[in-house]
Amino acid sequence: MNRARTALLVADSLVGAETHAALSDAPVPPAELRRRLKAWEPKFAHAQSEATLKAVRSDWSVVFGWCERAGACPLPLALADLVRFLSDMLVMGRRRATLDRYVYTITLVHSAVALASPTRHPDWPLEWKAITRKLATLKRNAPRQAAALRSAEVELILATLGDAPRDLRDAALLSFASDTLCRESEIAAACREDVVRTDDGSAWTYFLGRSKNDPEGLGAYRFVSDDTKRRLDRWCKAAAIESGPLFLPVGGRRKRDAEHRPRGLEPAEVSRILRRRAARAGVVPAAGRVSGHSTRVGSAVELIENAASLLDVMYAGGWKSTRQPLKYGKKALAGRNAMAMLRARRR
Repeated sequence: MNRARTALLVADSLVGAETHAALSDAPVPPAELRRRLKAWEPKFAHAQSEATLKAVRSDWSVVFGWCERAGACPLPLALADLVRFLSDMLVMGRRRATLDRYVYTITLVHSAVALASPTRHPDWPLEWKAITRKLATLKRNAPRQAAALRSAEVELILATLGDAPRDLRDAALLSFASDTLCRESEIAAACREDVVRTDDGSAWTYFLGRSKNDPEGLGAYRFVSDDTKRRLDRWCKAAAIESGPLFLPVGGRRKRDAEHRPRGLEPAEVSRILRRRAARAGVVPAAGRVSGHSTRVGSAVELIENAASLLDVMYAGGWKSTRQPLKYGKKALAGRNAMAMLRARRR
């Protein structure tokens, strides 16, 4: 789908920066910094995903706003100021993943204007280690994990859905997400024509043409059960979907893109649907932690609980390493590690 690209607005943050006291002694004048950023922004935007652009824009806004309030020069940002910024973010309750993003964005923007990032300072590794130790003490190093929706929870939610168009759509979406382990952005981008038979005709699959881990679009196939295919067919018949986006908004005038094709759901809407359906069905105690990735997490955990190898889980969910499956399945794997097997044998 052709949608407007998110503006980075990094260069725009320097508009009027001549009056920024901290920039008066900067090695590069604000006008030149803006020129360099203006030249870099479209190249970066063309090469990155929409989610990355939004994250960089948001993070740079936080960094630049802090510099204005603290009287610090944002470009180049001194190591002492970077440490002060991160320390303030710690006080504000930020977690490790957020601080990692801030550091990435700071390094990225410095590189864009050909200035040395404070992360290249020889003292940076020690400063960062001290910050991560504080994060560990505050128990904020581990990322928050979305609540897992396994098959049992999915079936309970499906049992609450009827034959109304919105129910048919949400049933198809939930079942599809559970089978394919797709991310919310991949669910939103799914098209009907990409649900196809295997070569021998024995099963259904979904061809995922492009994903976060496959920006070049080499493509991969995901499993689709017969039950999911029936739910997809019922929804598509009710919504008169013959091709294009599988999951469309229900109600109101149908929006179309520049080529007059119907627009599918936004990724954020996928997350809201799963959260709302889980809360109404009462299947997840912490329904607020349900996200567009909950079915992905739940299916990965369920595979591990049913003795699937990490390689099998990686293939089912399109991961390139064992890092995420290991993170999702830590508790499940503890139940079948070497010590668990030893105790089982002794019993």
